[in-house]
Amino acid sequence: MSGQILTRSESVLLPYYPRLVYLWLIELGHSEDELFQGLDFTASHLQEEKYRLSIEQHERFILRALEVSNDPHLAVRLVGMYDPSKANLALMAVANSGKISRALEMITRYQTLFTRVFSIRFVQSGDGPAMELESQLEHKSVIYFSISAFVLMLDNFFQEVLDGAHLIKCVALGFPEPAGFDKVRDEFGFPLVFDRPTTRIHFDSAFLDQPLNQSDPQTVRLLLEISERQLQEAEAEMSFVGAVKAFLIDHIASPPTLDEAARLLAVSPRGLRRKLAEAGTSYQKLLDSVRLKMALRLLKETDTPVSSIGYELGFDNPSDFGRAFKRWSGQSPSSLRHARP
Repeated sequence: MSGQILTRSESVLLPYYPRLVYLWLIELGHSEDELFQGLDFTASHLQEEKYRLSIEQHERFILRALEVSNDPHLAVRLVGMYDPSKANLALMAVANSGKISRALEMITRYQTLFTRVFSIRFVQSGDGPAMELESQLEHKSVIYFSISAFVLMLDNFFQEVLDGAHLIKCVALGFPEPAGFDKVRDEFGFPLVFDRPTTRIHFDSAFLDQPLNQSDPQTVRLLLEISERQLQEAEAEMSFVGAVKAFLIDHIASPPTLDEAARLLAVSPRGLRRKLAEAGTSYQKLLDSVRLKMALRLLKETDTPVSSIGYELGFDNPSDFGRAFKRWSGQSPSSLRHARP
């Protein structure tokens, strides 16, 4: 079994949900041209082991998938196409962890290998054990897509060992019920409650000690070693990217050039480019990401004039800010502000 795992090329890749979404949409008959229209990456990027979408790129890709499919509940349909035989190494480690409670702990530990668009922590609540999810996304439709897909895949993952029973007892969701949700409600097999203070997946504690199929200890140890190494690499990438983002936030009114940023961050320009490329991003993409996030907050939560927001974010004039914002979000700053509740 261990030799088979190590020779599967798709298994040595880090778990990557955008890649799965892309493959599923191609299987449904959509073309690469329509899926990547207007995006700053291509299908070939998703096949690269080291390439990682930024959260903003991930969000734009899912928005494009929702637009192309014309299906706000696309995640429910896609999860039904999941093929467990294409599981990656971290997921194989989870499957061989011994029992369900240990598997849930490992999913929480390795969550950055599965997705970076929300964080996960395991909590004990009045309703028993639960996973609490905190989204890093902006668009409600993408939050619904990502969390509903994760919930369904998580439940499906354990259904075989539970003879079709549901490990998930109920889900509390920290966003409003999407339009038309009644059409797909029965696909979940457990209650979902919207407009809660936090998003939590509550588990049936009666199943936590249920044993999982376990392969030989040597294979399990190897899977864990590889997963730990991948986790360390992912955390190092995220830590460096986080440091660059924090630097840009501090200097957003007059953003330094890449060479100036490298000097202030005590790395060479080449080293800065290389480290960001390894994390699947670039200096300009991070600057755009920081500017977009700050612009969204100022437009939604304050009455600061649009022209002033542009200057605060380091643009020389309001028209440059307007063009950039439309390129990032697909709409003008004033349109977004007028659309806020």
